[in-house]
Amino acid sequence: MSVIEHARKARPEGYTSDNHRKWEFNNSLYQKHLELYLDHMYKLLAFTGAKNVLDAGCGEGIVYRAMQERGYKGKWTGFDFSDEAIKFAKIASPEADWHVGSAYEAPFKDEQFDVVFCSQVLEHLPGPEKALSELDRVAEHWLLISVPYEPVFRTLTWFSIKLGLGQDPGHCNHWRPAQFRSFLRKAGKLHAWERTTIYQIGLVDVRPKHHSTPV
Repeated sequence: MSVIEHARKARPEGYTSDNHRKWEFNNSLYQKHLELYLDHMYKLLAFTGAKNVLDAGCGEGIVYRAMQERGYKGKWTGFDFSDEAIKFAKIASPEADWHVGSAYEAPFKDEQFDVVFCSQVLEHLPGPEKALSELDRVAEHWLLISVPYEPVFRTLTWFSIKLGLGQDPGHCNHWRPAQFRSFLRKAGKLHAWERTTIYQIGLVDVRPKHHSTPV
């Protein structure tokens, strides 16, 4: 199933959000870019062998449906600050566990999840360090986090806005690769860093929980 079909699955009539429009943008080249991005995310997720995943900032559950289609079979829990997005996720994917919550105060126990998965969220937050610490708290072993690849993303966004094809995504943080890797090392050992067309992805081993000097 294509990304756009995952986005449309069980969509409530009249529903719209900035996040949802991103996944439902009907352009074949852009959709291929999203598929490539999701393939990279799934490859790293599969590497961890996770059976219990937390999706932080899950939106409407679109990424979950894409991971499930690619082969993920374990337990999936997601949370998002948007009550409407969570209602959508519950309708489209009732087999997963969906909650309303904040990345600054995740409503879960310490080290509750094998992997905390965070797809294109932290660039929107004015306090990303606090959110990273909270995601670290609830992760037992891994953090799998993606953000835009800068300065490429900002450049393409600028052209998109000028041509009337897109809008300002409202990002607070604009990490270049070295900055993003340094940011992730605050949580633990950076196991892998990859990039796709306009996104960069980091897999962080957060064990042991009392970190010494970043690697």
